Amino acid sequence: MKKGLAPKSVLTNTQTTSWQEFAAGGYAFAENGTWQLENAKKAGFGYGIIPIPAKAGGTAPAPTGGEFVTVPVQKKGARYDASKKIVNCLTSGDNSLTADTTLSYIAPSADVQQKQVAAKPELKVWVDAVGAAKGRTSDDLGTKYPKISQQMWTAVQAALSGSSSPASAMKTAQSSVK
Repeated sequence: MKKGLAPKSVLTNTQTTSWQEFAAGGYAFAENGTWQLENAKKAGFGYGIIPIPAKAGGTAPAPTGGEFVTVPVQKKGARYDASKKIVNCLTSGDNSLTADTTLSYIAPSADVQQKQVAAKPELKVWVDAVGAAKGRTSDDLGTKYPKISQQMWTAVQAALSGSSSPASAMKTAQSSVK
């Protein structure tokens, strides 16, 4: 930011605003997900897809996220049969392959992932990312994840804004989670 390579708005941009800036030509690249693939195709400019590199090479272990299906406890147990049908419909391999043409979410199973890549080769980067992914609460973070996450993004923002050196920001974050 000090060198003018990134605008001050990067401190508060969301995935949507960073994508919009990229699509409008304001950013040289955007980190985003499969849900922007169709928008990139429609934008009318050349683009490429690269993995987020890991420190030691290969694909970085990005945190997992995605969609979840839950069935709440119900007073009338007879509803569970219908709920089970809906969940099975939403999560079946065949349906996740055919229903997901716009957002291009990566399926959880390797066999459906292979079919997705066969249909859309550009999804390979994201299939590799899913294979390298780690849960947000992995590495023994458990219920400490939200506090640690907040301290990390606060430190990154402090370093980017120049209100703290990177080393000082990380030291503050470390001491805040102990």
